[in-house]
Amino acid sequence: MPISNTTRLLARLAATLPVIALGAQLSAQTPTSAFALQISPQGGGRCAQPTDRQAVQGKNLQMQDCNQSSVQLFTYDASNTRLMIGGLCVDAGDGQGGTLVTLSSCNGRSNQVWKVEQKPEFAKLVGINGLCLDIRYGSTSAGAPLQVWDCGDAEPNQLWKFLRQ
Repeated sequence: MPISNTTRLLARLAATLPVIALGAQLSAQTPTSAFALQISPQGGGRCAQPTDRQAVQGKNLQMQDCNQSSVQLFTYDASNTRLMIGGLCVDAGDGQGGTLVTLSSCNGRSNQVWKVEQKPEFAKLVGINGLCLDIRYGSTSAGAPLQVWDCGDAEPNQLWKFLRQ
Protein backbone atom coordinates (compact mmCIF):
# COMPACT_ATOMS: atom_id res chain seq x y z
CA MET A 1 0.00 0.00 0.00
CA PRO A 2 1.53 3.38 -1.00
CA ILE A 3 2.23 5.99 1.70
CA SER A 4 0.20 9.14 1.22
CA ASN A 5 1.61 12.65 1.37
CA THR A 6 -0.49 13.24 4.49
CA THR A 7 1.10 10.24 6.21
CA ARG A 8 4.59 11.47 5.29
CA LEU A 9 3.78 14.94 6.58
CA LEU A 10 2.43 13.55 9.86
CA ALA A 11 5.51 11.36 10.28
CA ARG A 12 7.81 14.36 9.74
CA LEU A 13 5.79 16.45 12.17
CA ALA A 14 5.82 13.69 14.81
CA ALA A 15 9.60 13.36 14.45
CA THR A 16 10.10 17.06 15.18
CA LEU A 17 7.75 17.32 18.18
CA PRO A 18 10.31 16.20 20.78
CA VAL A 19 12.77 18.78 19.42
CA ILE A 20 10.15 21.53 19.52
CA ALA A 21 9.13 20.59 23.08
CA LEU A 22 12.76 20.47 24.23
CA GLY A 23 13.45 23.86 22.66
CA ALA A 24 10.47 25.38 24.43
CA GLN A 25 11.58 23.90 27.75
CA LEU A 26 15.11 25.24 27.38
CA SER A 27 13.95 28.71 26.45
CA ALA A 28 11.75 28.74 29.55
CA GLN A 29 14.76 27.85 31.74
CA THR A 30 17.62 29.74 30.13
CA PRO A 31 17.63 33.54 30.18
CA THR A 32 17.42 35.05 26.72
CA SER A 33 17.99 38.59 25.52
CA ALA A 34 14.64 39.82 26.86
CA PHE A 35 12.32 37.84 29.07
CA ALA A 36 9.61 38.06 31.69
CA LEU A 37 10.62 36.61 35.05
CA GLN A 38 7.67 34.39 36.02
CA ILE A 39 7.30 32.43 39.25
CA SER A 40 6.05 28.83 39.28
CA PRO A 41 2.28 28.25 39.17
CA GLN A 42 2.38 27.04 42.79
CA GLY A 43 4.13 30.30 43.67
CA GLY A 44 1.32 32.32 42.09
CA GLY A 45 2.32 32.34 38.40
CA ARG A 46 2.85 36.11 38.39
CA CYS A 47 5.74 38.12 36.89
CA ALA A 48 8.31 40.34 38.57
CA GLN A 49 8.35 44.07 37.91
CA PRO A 50 9.50 47.25 39.67
CA THR A 51 7.09 48.94 42.07
CA ASP A 52 5.00 51.72 40.51
CA ARG A 53 5.89 50.23 37.08
CA GLN A 54 9.07 52.36 37.05
CA ALA A 55 12.50 50.86 36.39
CA VAL A 56 14.42 53.55 38.27
CA GLN A 57 17.19 53.46 40.85
CA GLY A 58 16.02 52.47 44.33
CA LYS A 59 12.74 50.82 43.29
CA ASN A 60 11.96 47.42 44.78
CA LEU A 61 10.71 44.49 42.75
CA GLN A 62 7.27 43.01 43.28
CA MET A 63 4.96 40.45 41.71
CA GLN A 64 2.14 41.46 39.34
CA ASP A 65 0.00 39.74 36.73
CA CYS A 66 2.06 38.97 33.64
CA ASN A 67 1.15 41.47 30.91
CA GLN A 68 4.06 41.46 28.42
CA SER A 69 4.81 45.11 29.10
CA SER A 70 8.30 46.59 28.89
CA VAL A 71 8.37 47.07 32.67
CA GLN A 72 8.43 43.26 32.99
CA LEU A 73 11.27 42.70 30.49
CA PHE A 74 14.52 41.64 32.11
CA THR A 75 17.87 40.76 30.57
CA TYR A 76 20.59 38.48 31.89
CA ASP A 77 24.27 39.22 31.34
CA ALA A 78 25.73 35.71 31.52
CA SER A 79 29.34 36.88 31.39
CA ASN A 80 28.90 39.04 34.51
CA THR A 81 25.97 37.02 35.96
CA ARG A 82 23.83 40.13 36.30
CA LEU A 83 20.03 40.33 36.16
CA MET A 84 18.95 43.68 34.74
CA ILE A 85 15.91 45.73 33.83
CA GLY A 86 15.91 49.19 32.30
CA GLY A 87 19.73 49.25 32.34
CA LEU A 88 19.81 48.78 36.13
CA CYS A 89 20.94 45.74 38.10
CA VAL A 90 18.83 43.73 40.51
CA ASP A 91 20.63 44.34 43.81
CA ALA A 92 20.46 42.25 47.00
CA GLY A 93 21.55 45.12 49.26
CA ASP A 94 23.45 43.95 52.35
CA GLY A 95 22.95 40.29 51.39
CA GLN A 96 21.14 39.34 54.57
CA GLY A 97 18.09 37.07 54.50
CA GLY A 98 14.91 39.15 54.28
CA THR A 99 16.54 42.08 52.46
CA LEU A 100 14.26 43.44 49.75
CA VAL A 101 15.89 43.51 46.32
CA THR A 102 16.14 46.89 44.62
CA LEU A 103 17.27 48.34 41.32
CA SER A 104 20.70 49.98 41.37
CA SER A 105 23.36 51.17 38.98
CA CYS A 106 25.48 48.20 38.00
CA ASN A 107 28.73 48.32 39.98
CA GLY A 108 30.19 44.80 39.71
CA ARG A 109 29.78 44.02 43.41
CA SER A 110 28.75 40.59 44.66
CA ASN A 111 25.30 41.81 45.76
CA GLN A 112 24.41 42.12 42.05
CA VAL A 113 25.56 38.64 41.03
CA TRP A 114 22.81 36.10 40.24
CA LYS A 115 23.70 32.58 39.22
CA VAL A 116 21.10 30.48 37.43
CA GLU A 117 20.66 27.08 39.06
CA GLN A 118 18.70 24.84 36.69
CA LYS A 119 15.87 22.70 38.03
CA PRO A 120 13.77 20.23 35.97
CA GLU A 121 11.12 22.75 34.85
CA PHE A 122 12.31 25.94 36.49
CA ALA A 123 15.43 27.72 37.68
CA LYS A 124 16.56 29.34 40.89
CA LEU A 125 18.40 32.64 40.97
CA VAL A 126 21.11 32.34 43.61
CA GLY A 127 22.72 35.55 44.79
CA ILE A 128 25.05 36.83 47.47
CA ASN A 129 25.74 34.54 50.44
CA GLY A 130 23.97 31.69 48.63
CA LEU A 131 20.57 33.35 49.11
CA CYS A 132 17.81 32.92 46.52
CA LEU A 133 15.54 35.44 44.85
CA ASP A 134 12.34 34.80 46.78
CA ILE A 135 8.80 36.13 47.11
CA ARG A 136 8.44 37.39 50.69
CA TYR A 137 6.42 35.11 52.98
CA GLY A 138 5.64 32.83 50.02
CA SER A 139 2.83 35.20 49.05
CA THR A 140 0.93 34.54 45.82
CA SER A 141 -0.69 38.00 45.85
CA ALA A 142 -0.16 40.82 43.40
CA GLY A 143 2.17 43.38 44.95
CA ALA A 144 4.16 40.82 46.97
CA PRO A 145 7.75 42.07 47.32
CA LEU A 146 10.89 40.18 46.27
CA GLN A 147 13.67 39.53 48.75
CA VAL A 148 16.69 37.30 49.22
CA TRP A 149 16.18 34.29 51.46
CA ASP A 150 17.68 30.91 52.29
CA CYS A 151 17.33 28.61 49.29
CA GLY A 152 15.00 25.68 49.79
CA ASP A 153 14.98 22.42 47.87
CA ALA A 154 11.71 23.04 46.04
CA GLU A 155 10.22 26.26 47.38
CA PRO A 156 7.57 27.36 44.84
CA ASN A 157 8.27 31.02 45.66
CA GLN A 158 11.89 30.54 44.49
CA LEU A 159 11.26 28.68 41.21
CA TRP A 160 11.38 30.92 38.13
CA LYS A 161 10.80 30.67 34.39
CA PHE A 162 12.40 32.98 31.85
CA LEU A 163 9.66 33.64 29.30
CA ARG A 164 10.74 35.10 25.98
CA GLN A 165 8.71 38.08 24.91
